[in-house]
Amino acid sequence: MKKWKELWLAFCYVPKLFKIVYQTDKRYLLYLICEMLSFAVLPYPSIFLVKYAFDAMEKQKPFGEFAVICVLLLLLQLAISLIKSFFNSVRPGRSSLVTGKLYNAFHRKSMEMDYELLAEKEIQELQVFAGDFIRYRLLNTVWNFVSLFSSLIAFIISCVLLSNINIWLIAAIVAGILLNAFISAKLVQPRFKLDNQIIKNERHIRYFDETATSDKAAKDLRIFNLGDRMKEKAVAYVNQNLRLERRKKQYSNLQGWLSAILSHGTDLIVYAVLGYYILKGDLSIGSFSLAIGNIALFRQYFGKISNTLIGYSDTAKYIEYYNRFMSLESHFRKTGRLQVALSVEDAFVIEFKEVSFRYPGQSEYALEHINLTIHSKEKISIIGENGAGKSTFVKLLMRLYDPTEGEILINGINIKQYDYDQYLSIFAPVFQDYKLFAFTAEENISSFERASHEEVRAAAQKAGIDGKIMQLPKQYQTFITKQFDEEGVEFSGGEQQKIALARTYCKTQSLITILDEPTSALDPRAEYALYQEFNDLIGARTAFFISHRLASTKFCDKI
Repeated sequence: MKKWKELWLAFCYVPKLFKIVYQTDKRYLLYLICEMLSFAVLPYPSIFLVKYAFDAMEKQKPFGEFAVICVLLLLLQLAISLIKSFFNSVRPGRSSLVTGKLYNAFHRKSMEMDYELLAEKEIQELQVFAGDFIRYRLLNTVWNFVSLFSSLIAFIISCVLLSNINIWLIAAIVAGILLNAFISAKLVQPRFKLDNQIIKNERHIRYFDETATSDKAAKDLRIFNLGDRMKEKAVAYVNQNLRLERRKKQYSNLQGWLSAILSHGTDLIVYAVLGYYILKGDLSIGSFSLAIGNIALFRQYFGKISNTLIGYSDTAKYIEYYNRFMSLESHFRKTGRLQVALSVEDAFVIEFKEVSFRYPGQSEYALEHINLTIHSKEKISIIGENGAGKSTFVKLLMRLYDPTEGEILINGINIKQYDYDQYLSIFAPVFQDYKLFAFTAEENISSFERASHEEVRAAAQKAGIDGKIMQLPKQYQTFITKQFDEEGVEFSGGEQQKIALARTYCKTQSLITILDEPTSALDPRAEYALYQEFNDLIGARTAFFISHRLASTKFCDKI
């Protein structure tokens, strides 16, 4: 019952699949329909050609008539074959185009949706499934659909042709196929369990293989003499897999023998019935050849339908994951329209009023009843133990989350009333878990904004990374990591943090600088230099310095 329900749900997803494809590329949908129809009717001209040839010989048709009909059927077969080949050749290109468009929409959705949503585990899982649908499932689902419905059309045609001879022929063939499917389903369960155990063992074997060839593990393997023990464990899993493979082979052989017995038994019944009708004179040689050809197609498409249904039902449910993710609403961008009409020199006041916050799905509050007033140009040090809510505080200020209770105001206006994207632009943060991108050093520092090369260098000089970058062959055009350029550079942890700081300094139009543990990867000299030059680096901007080190408080106005 559960499997039938899954199949029904899979068919309910068909309109959604067509809608996704149609909205992405209308021509691709047309290609699919044409390819599906050409697949379905392709075998039948040749089958009718054989039938007509036998009938023509039996009834002694004129050669001219025989030749014309044969040529027409052959031309029809050729036309269908060419149509099928054409759509089969152009479909992969259109498939890539559809996948690319869906990826763009998916990535745009991921980057623009509320950060608060992405922090939820359920949404993270939904995002993974939606990406998996585009990456692996979409084309597979589309192809399963084409295969399923083309097989279904051909199956119906074969049913109609066979029912004109004897409807019990269909019943006998279906009974044999269903019995074969039932036996296969019973034998596939133990094979599935064996496969799971084999995959699990292969994961263990892969671990031993990776460890044995890892340069990081090489010292420990030698010093602690672990090589022999590792080998024993690996060999044990290999031997277990060999035994499991033998058992799996036994089930496969049993299934093959039973399938062969059922198939030949069904053939015996079918040929006996057809032979009986021929001997009685109720069936011509041409009709006999048509029946044999249709029986082969009937079996082929019936089996194809049952196999494709399983694959289609397994992949189609990912359509729902994709639709659910893409339909998630971003509420933060809908709440405000006001502009933060302030410059660095303007006076403003930030207020936290009875602000409490707990993360989605959590019962305990990360922050409770925070009341705080901060004036422009002040330097604020936020000190606390790990997990005290320091980073949560600035996430609320930047409106990556909204407070569970209370409100945050700038100049007496709730920050929810400001245009979300423009509000984010007033901040220049260095997060504790900052992220550099696999682009050039200049692109990372400028954040693709319209900063001149001189401004980028000035920011890098403030952060103390200009000297390192200028020593590189490509200087500021050097790629960070080798992801896009083989000559890219892997910067050290401290150098990466300096680039992140430079990115903050380069955002000259921001009003508020947030430095969340900005010295965690710096060496003592670089940390001391940052502390000494903090006020010069920040300038007139309001600043929040988050740390668990009391030494960071000496250059701040408030703690």
